[in-house]
Order: sequence, then C-alpha cells, then structure tokens
Amino acid sequence: MPEVLSAHDSDVKAVFVQVPLAGIADLLLLQILRTSYHHQPIVLLADHGHLNTMSFNGVENVHCFSQDEVTAAQLSSALELQAQDETNFTTIQLKVTNYKRHFNYSHIPMWIYDTVSLQILEVNNAAVEKYGYSKEEFIVMSILDLHPKEDVEAFLELHEAHELDQFDTGYWRHIKKDGVVFFVNIYTHYLIHDKTETGMSFIFDVSDKMFADLQEKNSKSLIKGQKEQFDSILSTLSDAVWSIRADTLELIYANNAFYNLFGFTPEEMTANIDPFFSLIHSEDQKTFRHSMQSVTYSAPAKVEYRYNHRNGKMKTLQSHVSLIKGVSGKPDTLNGVTVDVTHERALQDKIRKSEQNLLATINNTKDLIWSVNSNLEILFCNIPYQDFVFKQSKKVPKAGDYVLGDWGSDSFIASRLIDYQRALAGESFITIIEENASGVVTFKEFSNNPIIDHDGRIIGVNCIARDITEQQKQFMKIREQNEKLIEIAWIQSHKVRSPVASILGLAELFDYQAGGNTHNGEILELIKNAARQLDDIIREVVEKTEVLEQN
Repeated sequence: MPEVLSAHDSDVKAVFVQVPLAGIADLLLLQILRTSYHHQPIVLLADHGHLNTMSFNGVENVHCFSQDEVTAAQLSSALELQAQDETNFTTIQLKVTNYKRHFNYSHIPMWIYDTVSLQILEVNNAAVEKYGYSKEEFIVMSILDLHPKEDVEAFLELHEAHELDQFDTGYWRHIKKDGVVFFVNIYTHYLIHDKTETGMSFIFDVSDKMFADLQEKNSKSLIKGQKEQFDSILSTLSDAVWSIRADTLELIYANNAFYNLFGFTPEEMTANIDPFFSLIHSEDQKTFRHSMQSVTYSAPAKVEYRYNHRNGKMKTLQSHVSLIKGVSGKPDTLNGVTVDVTHERALQDKIRKSEQNLLATINNTKDLIWSVNSNLEILFCNIPYQDFVFKQSKKVPKAGDYVLGDWGSDSFIASRLIDYQRALAGESFITIIEENASGVVTFKEFSNNPIIDHDGRIIGVNCIARDITEQQKQFMKIREQNEKLIEIAWIQSHKVRSPVASILGLAELFDYQAGGNTHNGEILELIKNAARQLDDIIREVVEKTEVLEQN
C-alpha cells in the first residue's frame, strides 16, 4: 500500500487493488486512494463471496470485479469508460477556463452579483476601466451604488418584478468613481455561481445613442414645428404659393391664397387642373405653357398673363416659377409664387400715360430742358434742347454725352461750369446772360436746381433755359417809364410847389380895397411871373407824360 500511495499521480494510468475484506475498511481504503488519485480509474478485485457485501456509495470511478471471473474485455471496457470521463472532465475544465478568460478580458463591462443582497461578487477588467473603481472596491459595493439615489427605487421595482432568467433592464443612469454620470443599457441573466444564485450583467454605454436619439427627437419636433409654422405663414400670405408635378402638372400643394386667387376649391384643383388653364386669356396661353416648359430645361422663369376669373373679372397675374430636380436629376416638381398685379399694372398704365403727357408737354415748349449727373453727363434732354444744340454743333445730343460741348464760347462754357458746380453744391438759382451777335442783343435765363435722391444726396442738376429777350426789353421800357414817372413825381413835389407857394403868398399881400396899396401893381406883376413858371412846369410834365404814353 505505501508504494502505491508514493507513486506520482501523473505516472499512474490505473490502480488495481485486491480487496480481501469487506465493509468499512474497504470504503476507507478507497477514500484514501481517491485522495491520491483524482482521475485515474480504480479497479477492485474481490472474492466472489465478498463482492456483494462491499459498499462503495459516494466513491467515483471505482469498478469492482470478481477476481475469479473478471475478463480482459471487462477491464478494457472499464478503462475506456474512464478515459472518456477524463476527456469530458478536461473539456469542462477548458470551457470554464475559457469562460473566465472571456469574462475577464471582454471589452464589455460585466459583473456577477448576488440576486438577494445585490452585492457584487465578480467584476471584469472592462468594468474596472469604465467606472474607475478597482476590483477590490467593486466587490464591497452593491449594484445599487452605481445608480444615482433618485433612480434606486425605480431600479429595485424593475429588478423585483422580472420573471425571466434573462432580461433587458433598459436604459439607466450610472455614476463613475469621478462622479461622471452616463447612460447605460443593462442586459442580465441568472446563473449559479459557487452554488449561489447570481445575476451576470452586461453593461453597454448608450450615452451617444441617447443624445443622438434625443437630438433626432428634438430635430423631428423642430422640423414638425417649423413645418406647422411654415404652413401657418403660407396660409396667411396674400400671394399664391403652389407646387405641381413637372411631368403631369398635377397640383401637389397650394396655400389658401391660391384657391382665392384662381377661384377654385381644393377638390376641383386636385381632380383636374385643366379648367385653370382654360381660363387663361387665349392670347397668353401659348406664352404661359412655353414658360412652364422652359423652366424644366433652363433657369427659373417669370411669366405674366391675363386670367379670366370665374367672377367675371379680368386679372393680370405674375408667376415666378423654379424647378426642383429629383434624385436622378430629372425634373421633379415646379414650385411657384403667383401675385395679382392687376392694380399695379393699372397704376403703371396711368403713370405711363401721365409720363407721356408730361413728355409731350416738355417737348412742345420752347424752353430748353435738360438734366445732368454729377459728372456733367446728360441724363435727359427735350427736343427743343436737341434742336438748339444741333444748330450750334451739327450734332444731336443724347444721354451720356458731356453737356459742355465745343459749340459754345470759352466764356460761356466757363460761366456754365461755375453754375453747375454751384448747383451740385446744393444751391438753387437763376442766371441771366446777355449776348450780342452781329449787333443783335438777346437775353437768356438759366434756371439751375440740384437733383436730390431719397437719401438726401445730390446726384445731378436739372436745368431750364429760355429766351427772355422780349421780356427783358419790356422790362427795360418799364424801367425807363418808371424813371420818368419818378422824375415827374419829383417835378410835382419840388418844382410845382415853389411857384404855387409864391402865388399863394403874393395873393395874401394883395390889397383888394379900391385905391388901396400902391404896391398892388408890383404884386400883380410878381403873380404873373409865378404863373408863367407854373405854366412852364405843367407843360414839361405834359410833355414827359406824352412820351410815356407813346412808349
């Protein structure tokens, strides 16, 4: 027996024992052998009489044979069975080893916990790296310690309510050792670990997914809100907004203003769009269809057309249309905005007629009317101005020409340049120019006024020139008449007053009694002289008055 027990376990393939006794001693012997040889088969050879009385309950890998009747085949079968058991044992050991290796070195954080106390029993390296706790710190913690306090009650309710051996606990918040909170998805299944019912949990960080889902949810909500807001805005617009298929011209979308503008209900427009085209003025239908077709091949288009509204009124409409291409680059939809420009066109026609009337008036006057920009380039000139310049230079002036050509004298050009500069500086004024050509004196009046835009900036000068020779001559005559009237008034106020005063004074000295003062003769003579002076003065006034009447 000692030599058997002293053999090295790895060198022993099988143990054969001849057992002469039976009962407790035999069982003790086998327990001793099993302690030394864990996996080798033990073959007991006993007397036939003892075989039935031997008790080996609880002892594994023991094969009993009668030493008188055992055959080679029986021994071989027992050894092969034992070899198969050893292979199964080795496989199980290998699986356990691989399972532990997978648990410890998996990149997914995992732990094993007691399902009753929720105490963490085992934890892998990925969990240590993810949470920042050491394995020693983990195994003194509960899985509840990883949750924020406000989440613990809800997690316990879920944990106690589960009925399956494996389940998805859903999304939860976890706290790392440094206090960082992140979102996790926990998968758990139950197993027996060291004869204790435990739960193994797999932890997946879903923070990025949570934020992405939240962002997507917010984006969808934002898009939905923007769409509702956009629809609300479109519904309040007075302009018709619409979208149709590029191939069939089927209406896809239209706001309320669209139906009000064209006089159709949504059901009528959706069913058939042909009635809309039929109400376009017959002279404009070709232009409208050509514009719609051109949009599918070129840039956005603007088309204006007349429309016979169902209420009997003729409308002038303007549509701005653009193309949206599909994935393959083919025409997909036509989007447009249609505006009722009936009132604007009526105003434009009225303004155009007013402009034509004004232009006719400007061209039919004898006055020269023109305007220049800050560079003294002609912006506008009427026909009389063109005729005048043509007579001087044999050239018809036009917009863009320099206003101070070579047809005027140097002094004239110099004076006009000063006038333009004064007007561009903001001054409004009138100048009169006297000209003497071949002994004929003429007078020209130039009106100069700055042109001011909406921002208050001076952008040019507006000028009006007219021949005032006749007016000037009349003015000169009036001035001469005024001078003579002034002279007559002076004569009346100064010359007439002196003889009249003399006559009145002498009359006071005259003695009207018969045979009166001897000086009466002298007084009468003086009165005659004063009367003659007065007569001469009156004659002078009459002569000057006759001259005024003749003028």
